[in-house]
Amino acid sequence: MATSSSSSNAVLNIVNTLRQLNTGQSVTVFTSAGGTGGGGYTGVIASMDSNNLYLILSPAAGPDGVVGAFGVPGAAGAFGALATIPLNQITSVTQNAL
Repeated sequence: MATSSSSSNAVLNIVNTLRQLNTGQSVTVFTSAGGTGGGGYTGVIASMDSNNLYLILSPAAGPDGVVGAFGVPGAAGAFGALATIPLNQITSVTQNAL
């Protein structure tokens, strides 16, 4: 039971952090997924609802110092892909310093 409560608190903390960010802001979101998805997704925040974060993966410029993120930031001439990331799968968020 403690693990479930701890996990719920972690999701709540991530959601609170995400709500402080703005649409159009560049971020890298790391998830609990394995493989490439576990390396993070760099993109621009398109929107967020009560269950998902929506990122445009390209042509976003990623935050400084993020290593191993999926996608290539700043790809010229690309419209980008929309990633739908469940909030309960997000483990951390990296953003540029203001």
